[in-house]
Amino acid sequence: MQPVVEKARQISALSKLCFDFLPSGLARLVRAINFNSRPGDRQLVLLAASPAAAAKLKLLSEALTMYLLQQGAQVNSVSVRVQPGKGSFPVAEARQARKLSLAALEALRALHQGLPDSAAKSALKTLLEHHVTPAKADGGEA
Repeated sequence: MQPVVEKARQISALSKLCFDFLPSGLARLVRAINFNSRPGDRQLVLLAASPAAAAKLKLLSEALTMYLLQQGAQVNSVSVRVQPGKGSFPVAEARQARKLSLAALEALRALHQGLPDSAAKSALKTLLEHHVTPAKADGGEA
């Protein structure tokens, strides 16, 4: 039973490193499913949720291999397989949007008003328009 547990830990650790390396949109579509550790061929096998995700992964596979080596993982290559029709995989570490405090919102509004017309001002306006104001229970006014 120990070799199975150890292999599961290896795959989990490699999966986390892949999640850290890949853009979040792509990381949601990828899962590490196996690690072949034959002498001379230490291959990480990734499962992509779609052919498009697999194509992107194949383009990034060499850079991902180098990143894994830099992080101390003993991986010689990355293999990509496709599981179409699955959509995205559940992400264990899903990020939730954070609400800004009222003080932060006011500071951003003041910054927005003081900026000249630019891409930064437009982006800040979009952020402010889509932000949900925190409830009064959070210690501020709505």
